[in-house]
Amino acid sequence: MNIRKMKRNKILALILLFSFILSAAGCGTNDNYQYGKGLHQLDLMEKADTDSLSGSNSDNSSSSDSNNEETQQDDSNSTIEYADTENQEFEDYINEVFKKAVTQDSLSYNNTIKDGSKYGIEPPKATLGDAKMDKATIEAQKKEFQEDYDKLLSFESAALTEEERFIYESLKADKEIESVALENVYLNEPFSPMRGFQANIATNLTDYRFDDKSDVEDYVTMVAQMRDYVDEALKFEYEKSEAGYFMSDKTADTVIKQCDEFTAEGENHFLIESFDERIDQLTFLSDKEKEDFKKRDKEAVLNSAIPAFQDIKKTLQELKGTGKNELGICNYEGGRDYYSGYLFPFYSGSSKTCNEEITVMESRQQNLVLQLSAVYYANPDAYKSFTDNYNTLQSDYDKMSATELLDYFMENVMDEYPELSSIPYKANYLDKHMEKIMDQVLAYYMSPPIDDKENNLIYVNGAHTDGMWTTLSHEGCPGHMYQNTFFQSTNPKPIRAIQGNLGYMEGWAVYASYKTLSKCDFGGSEYAQQYAQLYKINEDLGYLLYGRIDLGVNFEGWNLDDVKKYLETSGYSSDGAEEIMGVVIGDPGLYLSYTTGYYEMEELRNYAEQELGSKFDEKEYHKAILTAGPCQYKELRTVVDKYIEENK
Repeated sequence: MNIRKMKRNKILALILLFSFILSAAGCGTNDNYQYGKGLHQLDLMEKADTDSLSGSNSDNSSSSDSNNEETQQDDSNSTIEYADTENQEFEDYINEVFKKAVTQDSLSYNNTIKDGSKYGIEPPKATLGDAKMDKATIEAQKKEFQEDYDKLLSFESAALTEEERFIYESLKADKEIESVALENVYLNEPFSPMRGFQANIATNLTDYRFDDKSDVEDYVTMVAQMRDYVDEALKFEYEKSEAGYFMSDKTADTVIKQCDEFTAEGENHFLIESFDERIDQLTFLSDKEKEDFKKRDKEAVLNSAIPAFQDIKKTLQELKGTGKNELGICNYEGGRDYYSGYLFPFYSGSSKTCNEEITVMESRQQNLVLQLSAVYYANPDAYKSFTDNYNTLQSDYDKMSATELLDYFMENVMDEYPELSSIPYKANYLDKHMEKIMDQVLAYYMSPPIDDKENNLIYVNGAHTDGMWTTLSHEGCPGHMYQNTFFQSTNPKPIRAIQGNLGYMEGWAVYASYKTLSKCDFGGSEYAQQYAQLYKINEDLGYLLYGRIDLGVNFEGWNLDDVKKYLETSGYSSDGAEEIMGVVIGDPGLYLSYTTGYYEMEELRNYAEQELGSKFDEKEYHKAILTAGPCQYKELRTVVDKYIEENK
């Protein structure tokens, strides 16, 4: 699975650090100062009708939020008894779910499994999947979903082992969230700037493993299918347009630019060059076979892949202007419920309501400013040195290769985590062509197939080599690579491989990356302790900025003036408002994996420490969290409760 460390607007490092001190004294010492004053005024919009800025009737939303909370409380109070032996019918069910998920397309299969025969699975016929989204297909999907959900619920009262019960509850939580997505499929965007097909197919293809000749054959076949696949998906864009759900013009312009970048090289296309380089390294192909595959791949790129992106551009140019909403997703009919019921929990992993999370963020923002102010007043020289030298404070680490820095982390920052015998990995730099196409990605971790655990891969965007400490501690150790490697070392059931909850994974990676800062010596500086604090605050505020604006734009209905007001009353320049707003409109909810995901991870840590006091053991706590693996935070709370009970 690709887990990406995304680039944020330069506003974070350049404007935040130099402007925040101007407001820090007032925020930290003036009891009458209303931090984020403009945002509190916007709360009044929640009472407006569907024609207002919020785009939704909040009375219904509030009622729904209340019901969710009651349900969660009832579930948490129930007493569960576990079976001593596995339930074979349930085991058959989850194995079938796994099989179905990994064989729906060749990319999913290749990414998850190396040898399907170990799981009784035949590789799927080479396919990118089914892109059809016509009404008949959607109705069939809904029917299939309901049948599968009903089958899952049939195990509600069944005798299950503790592991099986955890899997059941996790699957049920995922299904409940997924059901909201099916209620209004027109709110799904197959071509969004960061989640869309055009943004990810390049890395999906360049990361595709060639274990044998059949893999190469399947790859070339899939490239040749790209135009037909995309053209089928584009039919859905026409339906969305007719129904009033087409993307904003600015989002369309962003995607059109991506298409131009993909098609610019022509016969020198990076997909051709990268394929040729990879083929030359394969020992199981003869020279004749290599030349034949190279010829077929080039034809497929020129006659299918490039035309597919040209078709995307042409369609979006044609449909531009038909969209009825240039603001957040809540301004579409049903959009607010879709965001709060699907996007928010899907990306954050949190069972909080959006209003509850807004309260968390606003309180946290005030807290961070107070922390920033405290560092400043305690040691103004350290603060000034930090802001004056921000871009060079970690330059010694930025000069290290990715492998050198990852090895350094393994040796120097892992004392608080359960030990692993080894973490085999390779760290590669993106191809120069890919650097531009993936400009918004600093690095990403590619987990190995579940039956080939030795091949962890980390890719680094060489165009962005500053800030590598936080980037590689996030992607590598103790972040994503360590988390996945440890979880796989517990030999989880295959079904867990397709439960990649982003809130958990990004929450862990942010949490773990922040913890490494206390181990950074910043070139032996006397201010290393203060630098570590300030780096953490700066990163935290940066993620919070995007998360809060995401909620403001997509749940509360903020317009550009509201975003500017939020930035200005928070001590930022508003110069980046339009760019940030474009990001959260194009891919609503995406940054919540980093913000809310981390807050939930931190909240559980604080809860466990408070309950156990001196009996809290950091390494054992981390072991409990990591053994649980990716899941919704509601399920992870049960794991933490068990850890607390066993260690009181």
